[in-house]
Parts: sequence; C-alpha cells; structure tokens
Amino acid sequence: DGVIVTATRGGDPLIPQLLANRIPFVMHGRHEDPRVSFVDIDNVTGAYTAVTHLVRLGRRRIALITGPSGSLAAEDRKRGYLNALQERRVAVDESLIVHGDFTETSSYEAIQRLLPHGPDAVFVASDSMALGALRALREARKRVPDDVALVGFDDMPQAATADPPLTTVRQPIQRAGVLAVEMLIDILENGAEPARRIILPTELVIRASCGSRLVG
Repeated sequence: DGVIVTATRGGDPLIPQLLANRIPFVMHGRHEDPRVSFVDIDNVTGAYTAVTHLVRLGRRRIALITGPSGSLAAEDRKRGYLNALQERRVAVDESLIVHGDFTETSSYEAIQRLLPHGPDAVFVASDSMALGALRALREARKRVPDDVALVGFDDMPQAATADPPLTTVRQPIQRAGVLAVEMLIDILENGAEPARRIILPTELVIRASCGSRLVG
C-alpha cells in the first residue's frame, strides 16, 4: 500500500519512479522535491552545535570527515560545520575536510590523510566513522582528547562504551521511525497533497572524547 524509504542519495531514480507511479511513500531524510513527504533530523544545527562546542574548548584546527557526495545528510552536516567555524571566526582550511562513506574503513583512511595537516579536533559525520577514526588515532599514537578531540554523530550504543566514550550528536531514531509510519498512514487515508515535512531536533551528548564534560 505504501513505502518508507530510509536511505537514498541525490539523483536516486527510485524517488521519481515512486512519484510517477503515484505510489504513496515517506522518506526518512530530507528531499528537495517539494512533492516528497519526509521525516528528518536537524542535521545542520546538530553539526553546528558539535563544532561550536569544540571551538569553545579552544580547538582551532577542527577537521571534518563528512559523508559521501550526493548524501543530503552529509551535505547538511558539512554546512553546520562551516557555519560554526564562520560564526566563531575560525578559518576554514579545505585540507582539513575529507570525505568518507559512513563506514569505519573510510574514516580510518581519512585520518591518515588528515594527520599531516595537524588537526587538534575532528568532527565526524557518523559514529561508525568516528570509531574508525578513534582506532586510527590510537595507532598513530595520538591521545584522544589530549592531542586530538573527537566528536561523532548519531549516538549509537557503541559510542558510550568506546575508549574514551564518544561525544556525539544524538538523533531520535525511534521517534523518527514512529513518525514516518504515522505520516504514511495519514497519506494513505487523506492523500499525498500537500507534502508533509517534519524536522526533529538533535542533542549534543558530551563525553570524554572531546576533552570536557562541562562546556555545553
């Protein structure tokens, strides 16, 4: 009767096909087509809050391991990172921005490319990648957070049990799933127009990997 789409990239042909065939659907994640209903989180503000926290802690060489090209979530998290640096008058260094693909392996390799540029902090666009970054920093004999502070995104269960525990941006995953189902039922009962749009807030969870439990 309907579809919930949980992961796409820009240009994915699935979305135009669903629209053309008038199949009711809801996306988990933002989409730029005004006809598409979605539930998303505030990725921009989440990233902005995380990077602002690092700046408040005195970090100035803040690197970014972002997600793959074409991912709107990755683009939004990069925008939040840039907004925080610009607002706090911290110079944006393009050599400190590298792409991953939301996997541990990609961020492990990204750290190898970042270390020659001397980051004192890394904001990583997912916890999976943050765990790979943590492993790479440890193998490079960089102390977290003393040498390099680290912040992730998602608040996966592994974040709290990492060594050190990972500061991260918590997103309401279960709530988003509930709302996506409720939205699809509403579309089935009342029609797809107008499109529904829900953006959920995030929360910065401060743990030891950023070097402070005190600054919010």
